[in-house]
Amino acid sequence: MNEPNAAPAQAAGDLRDFLQLLEREGELRRVSTEIDWRYEMGAVSRVICERAGPAPWFQNVKGYPDQSVAAVLFGPGHAAPLARIALTLGLDKRTPTLDVIEELRRRFQQPRKPSLAPAESAPCKEIILRGDDINLLNFPVPWIKEIDGGRYIGSWDIVVTRDPDTNWVNWGIYRCQLKDERSFAVLLLPQGQHGGAILRKYEQRGESMPIALVIGADPACHLAASAPLDHGMSEREVAGGIRGRGIELVKCETVDLEVPASAEIVIEGEVIPGERVDEGPFGEYTGHATGQGRAPLVRVKCITHRRKPIFTMANMGKLHDDSACCVTVMSAAVARNRLEAHGLPVRAIYYYIPEIPVISLAARPGLKKQIVATLLGGERMITSGIVFVDEDVDPSNLEDVWWAITTRMHPESYEVVRGVPMNALHPWLRPEDRARRETSMWIMDATIPHDWPPEYRSRHAAPADYLHSWSEGTRAMVARRWKDYGYGDI
Repeated sequence: MNEPNAAPAQAAGDLRDFLQLLEREGELRRVSTEIDWRYEMGAVSRVICERAGPAPWFQNVKGYPDQSVAAVLFGPGHAAPLARIALTLGLDKRTPTLDVIEELRRRFQQPRKPSLAPAESAPCKEIILRGDDINLLNFPVPWIKEIDGGRYIGSWDIVVTRDPDTNWVNWGIYRCQLKDERSFAVLLLPQGQHGGAILRKYEQRGESMPIALVIGADPACHLAASAPLDHGMSEREVAGGIRGRGIELVKCETVDLEVPASAEIVIEGEVIPGERVDEGPFGEYTGHATGQGRAPLVRVKCITHRRKPIFTMANMGKLHDDSACCVTVMSAAVARNRLEAHGLPVRAIYYYIPEIPVISLAARPGLKKQIVATLLGGERMITSGIVFVDEDVDPSNLEDVWWAITTRMHPESYEVVRGVPMNALHPWLRPEDRARRETSMWIMDATIPHDWPPEYRSRHAAPADYLHSWSEGTRAMVARRWKDYGYGDI
């Protein structure tokens, strides 16, 4: 594994470097046959995502010569579930999940400040479109799922906004529905999203909110934008930490924002106070089509892009997708760093979509309650439930977690906590939850009670697996003779 202070070995630079890296490693495939942006592109990429195939790079999009679409770039890897995230970090593509999380944790703790590039050298400004030249329909924006409410120009994107009170810049991945040649809707929820909270400040002032939609940035930037960071923390600096050097930014043409200089497409605009349009439904990361309603409208002021820009798209859904792969490890890294900063030690954390942390720990009096309180104080750290397991359980292994729940969890070790913040995209929310904008969460404690005497625990709850049921000497002998048994390929 790389030293935390070193720049990632062979880490990708911009999106184009990343695509070449994925292709070399067998994690990307060029699709040369003509494909329709309406439904077909989404259907093909969804099958590939669910079967953990190499990410598709569609080279021949119907009606869009000289443009291409790269889909589900951070979806489940072909070589390993997190192969593409590991490659982003300059790690071996088969790096185990918990090791990827540990590497991310270290890089989060070493943020790098961005630098500002001159406009004339920024790749994202090779083409600049203003006035009558603005036409969003000139890009191969996909209608991803037939159940979606329209074409989504933002699914694997970065939405850039600035807090008018503090000048803090937020990067977030928010879905954006194309409305016409010069406008799109962006889902900025008023609760639980930094972008929504920032928009509320502008609207309270009666001012338009500057906004930039970035498509096809450095992969480290997209990873950082998916992290549930606290208000005031810089995704731009976290991206630099992930990459191992500062991200190069460039000023926008018509709004007071900076964007990644190497991005494929940058769409600049503003949200007019109080202006709302129909948005959704959209097949979301919860595995359901959710969120149909009214959303803020962005009126486009300028578009800049690279020559022959590469459009990027995600394809969220049941059970695995590119959003899930990123959020599981980014949330785990953020959460564990947060807990350690509060003096709360845990062995490991892994997140399951949607925002369900499984935490492996050595229990002590009061520790679990402290953990719940600390994570509830963060951004999207817990939105529906949490599972506690013992140190001998791998939280990234669902079979291991389910074994702990079904064999170690007393029926009375299930608790409901009421009055917690609501994630409006959860399909199980009741009308009354949505009306009051809060709901409940559950706690599953699948640990052996810490106050059991060791003798009682050994007699009734000793794990019966390979690691714990044979001595180190016997296991070493089996390892030496493994090929002799005829299982050298396993």
